[in-house]
Formats: sequence, C-alpha cells, structure tokens
Amino acid sequence: MSRYETYKESDFVGIGKVPEHWEVKRLKHLGEAIIGLTYSPNDVTENEEGILVLRSSNIQEGFISYEDCVYVDKEVNPNLITRKGDILICARNGSAHLVGKNICIDEKSAGHTFGAFMVVFRGKFWRYLSYFFNSPIFTSQTGMFSTTTINQLTSQTLNNLRIAYPSDSIEQENICNYLDDQTQKIDRLIANKKAQAEKLKELRQIEINNAVTKGLNPNAEMKDSGIEWLGKIPKHWEVKRLKNVANYIQTGITPPSGNSDYYDGEIPWYGPGGFNGETVLSNPAKYITKKAIDDNEAKLFPVDCVFMIGIGATIGKVGIIKEPSSCNQQLNIINFKSFVNPDFGVYFLKIYESVIINIANFSTLPIYNQVQTGNLKFLLPPKKEQDEIFDYLQQRTTAIDQLIKNIEAQIEKLQELRKIKIYEAVTGKIKVL
Repeated sequence: MSRYETYKESDFVGIGKVPEHWEVKRLKHLGEAIIGLTYSPNDVTENEEGILVLRSSNIQEGFISYEDCVYVDKEVNPNLITRKGDILICARNGSAHLVGKNICIDEKSAGHTFGAFMVVFRGKFWRYLSYFFNSPIFTSQTGMFSTTTINQLTSQTLNNLRIAYPSDSIEQENICNYLDDQTQKIDRLIANKKAQAEKLKELRQIEINNAVTKGLNPNAEMKDSGIEWLGKIPKHWEVKRLKNVANYIQTGITPPSGNSDYYDGEIPWYGPGGFNGETVLSNPAKYITKKAIDDNEAKLFPVDCVFMIGIGATIGKVGIIKEPSSCNQQLNIINFKSFVNPDFGVYFLKIYESVIINIANFSTLPIYNQVQTGNLKFLLPPKKEQDEIFDYLQQRTTAIDQLIKNIEAQIEKLQELRKIKIYEAVTGKIKVL
C-alpha cells in the first residue's frame, strides 16, 4: 500500500502523524454516549417475556450471543433502544480487560435495550467508528478506565477520546471496504485455526477417556462396568467409590480479605479461575501467608492433591497441584490413598468434567459437594498399570498440547495482524484507494 503525500502532527501520542487533510476530533463532536437502562430484580421476567437487556456477556468474539439473556418488564426510553450502527460498549466491569469490549449493532440486534453497565455510542459514519473502537488507538487508552472502586469507562471519558478521520465520505467508505475485506480474510483464517485447535482438544480427551477406561492392552478381556455411560472395562480392573480410594475429600477456606497479614505470601491459593485446561495447576488466584494457615483461616494441602471445582459454570474441572497449596471453599480436594497414582487419578477424573454439570444440584448455580464427589465411581487398575497409563498419557497429551500451543501462537499473530491492519488504515499510515 502507498502512503499519503503529506502528513501533520495529530498532537496525540496514540495516533501520531495523520494525513494533512484529515481531522482529529474528540468523539463528542461526532455523536453521543448513552448510558444504559437501570432496572431492579423485580423487573426481570421469566420465559423471555418483555424486552431483552444486552449486557457484557452478550458480546462474544465479535458477535451478539443470545445464550445468557435477561428480559425485563419495564417502560424503556426510546433513546435506550438499540439501532443499527450503534456501537455497544462494556462500560463497567469487575474485570478490567472486559471494559471497552464492543460490537456494532446490526439489523438483528437492533430493537433491544442495554444495561446500566453498558454504553452506546451513537453517531456519524458508524462503519468507520466501529473500526476505531476495535483499534489499538481505542484500547491503548484503557488506562483511563480504572478508578479506585470499579473499572469503568465513563461517558465523559468516552466523549473525550480522540479520533482521526477523513471528512470525505468516499474516502471513509474506501477505508471501510478495505478493512471489511482484510478483516474478513483474517477472521476466516482465525476461525479455521480455532477449529483445528478444538479438534486437537477433542483428540486429547478421547485419548484420556480411552486410556483410563479401556487401558492400553487392546486384547484385554473385558467386563461390564455397571456404569451405563462407561460401558465395558478390563476384567481385572475394580470399580470403587472415590471416597474408598481417598484419604480424605475436603474443601478449602477463604482467609478474611480485610486482614493483610494473610495475603501476599508464598503459598499458592486457588479458585475456579485457576483452571485453564491444563492438568497441572499453575495459575493461583492469590498467594497467602503461613500465618493464614497457622491461624486456621486457610488449609494447606500437600503435593499431588487433586482439586475439583464444586460450583458454578466450570463445575467438575480438575487439576493436580505439584507444590503445597491452598484454595477457597468452591473447590473439592481429593487426597488419594497410596495404592492410587494421583497422576492417573486426575486423568481419570477428567472424564467427569462433562458429566458433573448434568448431575449436580441446580438452583441458581450448579453445586457438587464433598459427599457427592465421594460417591463418584472410580476405576482402579493395578498400580503398575496406572503408572503405565500415566506415562502414556503424559507423552500423548504433551505432544497434543504442543500442537495446540503452536496453533494458538499462530492465532495470536493473526489477531495482531488484524489490529495492525485497522490501525494503519484509521490513522492514515497507509493510503487506501
């Protein structure tokens, strides 16, 4: 791509030099920021009655997701009804990285309202604005989103963001058409890469399921396991309850958050957020002190305990610890007896990750307590065979995980290329004909 003949300073570090004939203005001169609807729990309806309230969870990877929806029976100001071309933005969230997440409203997602933690920017040349909101120029200003109480993008902050743009509508259209073409090509490549990664993850789980339920000997004599969804297992394997192969099944504790003596220590302390799909846990929520353990405000679990999430959307996920660690009360901890290889144990329990969500107690959140965890069926091969299965799975999953990491690295590069393409076009670093 060529460059424009002459450039001028934009007087804004995030934008740099822009073409001489371009304008640099604050967003408030190009439209208005509209804070969403405030509603109470009493306004929320069941059975999808009333009007749909779009929230942060409805924005998923560039699309509106209708899987987690809230409807309210409430009179709504017409200004709070989404229109085609609105930019719907997450304005407040406990997670800083979600603030600024946005999507351009299309015909299908028009006609809804949006919650008070969301903001709509409604203005001129929405196609160009949509690319601005997905460019590094916008995300580089996320430092302004944090306050002492909550991560937020106020309407004042949004209105004061600067944007560079050509005033000529034909030039804007050319830029948008170019970016439509470039981003769609990259998005297709990303989608293909993600599909490849998902197939590898499925292969990984199949390898685990087969090894821990059928063993490694294809000629082994089989018997009915007595568990309908497991089918047949090697004849010499035993079927036990998890509580009969464990020294204990416990749960963790959360130390009082107001006591600074209990935090910023050296002991890993896990919550459900630390389960990222890997077998060995390595992403603790916090680090706590020995004093928290000594004061019985937390529990310390030894190496090779298996942690299982017992509540919430990720219920049933498991991981094993390889250093003494602690956790909160949302996790169930299994400490295996000496005749169980804990590394085999964690691989076996992975087969329950997609099962427990369907058998858990369910009111507002799925819950699986220690008693229920203890009653799970557990397949017990001889110890030597457990060791062999673990060694096999360690090799197979390590190889598959490396392939997945390679693909994820390729996806990151494609996502970075997408950002660069947008940045270059909406700052005039390239001339789009």
